[in-house]
Amino acid sequence: MSELTVREEKFYKKWEEKRKNKWLYVFLNGTVYWGLFMGVSLFLIHRGFKIENMHLSELFERILIFGIAGIPIGLIQFNQLEKTYLNKDNAEIIAGIKKLKAGKVWKYENLIITNLDKKTLVVRNKLFWFDESDDLNEKLNECFDTIVNDYMRINKAAEFEKFSKNYSVRVQVYEVLDNEMPLIDRVIKS
Repeated sequence: MSELTVREEKFYKKWEEKRKNKWLYVFLNGTVYWGLFMGVSLFLIHRGFKIENMHLSELFERILIFGIAGIPIGLIQFNQLEKTYLNKDNAEIIAGIKKLKAGKVWKYENLIITNLDKKTLVVRNKLFWFDESDDLNEKLNECFDTIVNDYMRINKAAEFEKFSKNYSVRVQVYEVLDNEMPLIDRVIKS
């Protein structure tokens, strides 16, 4: 991934948690923060900030109307932030596609992707190693699943999905990069 500014890093870290509770975000930002503020503000302005002109039922009515109207506003905000979050890697993915088309190796996060013979993409781990006390089969399967999940996340990007649709995909798991033979070598898409 390309280097992020401190502000971008904070945003992505916070949004990673906030995006898990979509409807809570929509409710808080649309109904509570926007709707409540607008309802009370317009009520006070409409009544000239004079207590004798204010009626509690009218205040509740305005809060309810603006609270309901805030739901689409909160949803629009959520979708904009989600789009920003999901597109954070687009530039790097596009650069990676160019490398793969040129026959070069693309290193992305913990993956190394190679365009083998213009028909097959080989996806392998950048770095894994095992302790002797670890159950090798369990660790291998865990590494394989991690590689597949990371590849599938990249493949969700429209540009990469379009690029990779005509390729078969092989996943290889190596203990360390110096090893000649992969511990796992499976085709996940043919």
